[in-house]
Amino acid sequence: MTSKSIPELLKRSLQSHMAEADLREDEEMQDIITKLSTLSDKVAAAKAQVLARRAEKAADKI
Repeated sequence: MTSKSIPELLKRSLQSHMAEADLREDEEMQDIITKLSTLSDKVAAAKAQVLARRAEKAADKI
């Protein structure tokens, strides 16, 4: 099971509220969604980098 990052969870929550018409899909909301997507990508890249370093250290210990 993969866990979702906080930015990804926030983005999905906002999208859900827009779908239910709780929030309007305007320029400001699109800007927020875009920024959350960018942040989510950065979190995923950082996580992948950490996991790669851990794997590298584990391989060095063998």
